[in-house]
Amino acid sequence: MLHRLFPIQRPLFLLSAVALLAHLALCPVLWGLSPGRTFPLLPLLELPFPSGDAWMAAQAWLSIGWLLAAVFFSGQRALRTGLLLWLLWMVAQDLNRLQPWLYFYLLVQGVLWFDRSQNESSSGGLVRVLLAAVYAWGGFNKLTPYFAEDNFPWFCTAFSWTQALGPLVWAGYAVALAELAFAPGILWPKSRALFRWAVLGFHLFIALALTPWGLNWNQVVIPWNLAMAGMVWVLSRPQDQEEPSLKVLFAQNNWPTQVALGGILALAWLLPTLNIAHRWDEALSWKMYSNTQTEATVYRSGESSCPAVAPVWEQWAYAEGRRLLLDDWAFAELKVPAYNSPAAFRRIARYLCRCSSPADASGLELLSVERWNKQAEKTEQIPCSALLSPTN
Repeated sequence: MLHRLFPIQRPLFLLSAVALLAHLALCPVLWGLSPGRTFPLLPLLELPFPSGDAWMAAQAWLSIGWLLAAVFFSGQRALRTGLLLWLLWMVAQDLNRLQPWLYFYLLVQGVLWFDRSQNESSSGGLVRVLLAAVYAWGGFNKLTPYFAEDNFPWFCTAFSWTQALGPLVWAGYAVALAELAFAPGILWPKSRALFRWAVLGFHLFIALALTPWGLNWNQVVIPWNLAMAGMVWVLSRPQDQEEPSLKVLFAQNNWPTQVALGGILALAWLLPTLNIAHRWDEALSWKMYSNTQTEATVYRSGESSCPAVAPVWEQWAYAEGRRLLLDDWAFAELKVPAYNSPAAFRRIARYLCRCSSPADASGLELLSVERWNKQAEKTEQIPCSALLSPTN
């Protein structure tokens, strides 16, 4: 049984583990490091997990301890196994933790765990394919007017020297195409030496733009940008230019491992295609900054009847306290967006609906878009009476 990490595997594991420590520090309420959470937990399949500040805090500190142990003793397969299972356990208790960055780290650690070949290049090649999936889908999902005309100009306001690019719609599409080009650029051995510099500059700019010197927004993804850049750099070593093909890499493992690794790559590459038809969750489809995700708002006609949620409306509602954008609430408290899926939004809305009256005049509003047609936006309103129905 393989217990040690190959030299190419160790930095990949450490980059994901150290970045995760930074993520925990940047969103303490999400993981239970800080008490007083009001945003509801979203347990997997609505299972009855324990709750409470003490329970969450104990698990948060155990998460930190486990990550530190895995960093300092990364050669111990048992620690790496335990860490992978522990992260899945934490996600099962709250889907809001399944952010794109954690999803990516889980896939990377899954590759490092399942790949049992004795070839040092094997895991590196498979992780490179995962990275390529993020860039391919990330760029593809930005090839829309929602990014080029809306989100790209906003991003350009980060610095005075980028503001002139904002009105240039073609520049927004060019950025999306450049990101998409990173995928073949890091997969083709002869272009890696050039593209690792382009990828490094791309991620460093994003990280800097999100700091207080730029947009001062969504800083929790800065560690992911640095980890991605680091992984591409590590996997662009000159000695890796003649590595085996993906088919050969798979052939070096037995068939159960091939199935597991194939499943991991399918999660990164294949299943996001379903999101085009709104059949796969946004957070699992590499749609960062595309501005095409479904938007959820809870509306109400009167005052809240539950003292526990009254401060939520007072702090984050708009339109004279009648409308609450769920992402505003999540970003303000958890430092991350709410897990984006219709089922998750309905569960959060039910939590608020129990404190709303009359039930027919309050509810959930979902705004969905067709990524290439701005005229096809669709709004669906679901009243609290329907959300709270036993059949819903």
